Amino acid sequence: MRALLLVVILFAAFPLFAQETEKTASEKYNSGDYLAAAEEYQLKAEAEPDNPYVLYNLANSYFKSGDGDKALVYYLRAFKLLPRDADIRHNLAFALQATGQKLVPDGMPDTVFNLYNYYSLAELKGLSALFAWLLAFSVLAYFFLGRGKRVKLLCFAAGALFLFFALWLTLRYPAGSQRLAVVTVPRAELRSGPGENFPVGLSVPRAHLLVIADSKGEWDHVNIKDTDSSGWVLKKSLEEI
Repeated sequence: MRALLLVVILFAAFPLFAQETEKTASEKYNSGDYLAAAEEYQLKAEAEPDNPYVLYNLANSYFKSGDGDKALVYYLRAFKLLPRDADIRHNLAFALQATGQKLVPDGMPDTVFNLYNYYSLAELKGLSALFAWLLAFSVLAYFFLGRGKRVKLLCFAAGALFLFFALWLTLRYPAGSQRLAVVTVPRAELRSGPGENFPVGLSVPRAHLLVIADSKGEWDHVNIKDTDSSGWVLKKSLEEI
């Protein structure tokens, strides 16, 4: 009984603790103590790994403290969860630009990019599933409850929305499901094979994006984003998004 009471007390106190942690982190950030703010936001991010706003604040703290690679990691994680947020998108683009990289592909207008990435991949999966179920129920209603005008309209609307979001998901999935990673060492050496006995083909500087194509033991086979270059790199040189 005492153990149960302790669990209830801790559960009730957690929101107050989280609010106090966020307040402390915000105060430290506003006072210019960015490393201390990052430590506070890191604790909150570990408790709420799917909260894009916490990840965004953590990324801001790292960026202000001069830790560009960690800032990019958390900007990307926040963007992955909430790509339509203008502040997250703007700061991510700025952090990428600082390392000579781009968020928006060449030749694509910003408006098109923003609309194309309005929903996260998880949201598109959820919307596709929702309208698939709605379509299934409306078809059942059509055959078993009557073929009235309203039921036909429901079938058409559910089918159109399902196809719309399913197509959107299909278009987004190849890029959205990529295993992105950020280089977290001064220079990551890309070798021709998964071992230090293989020659180094090229190196990639800190805070640059790589796409993980395969893994073998302590090594990842990676592609440099938006290029044809690839190689094997030690896992400890990267942090996966």
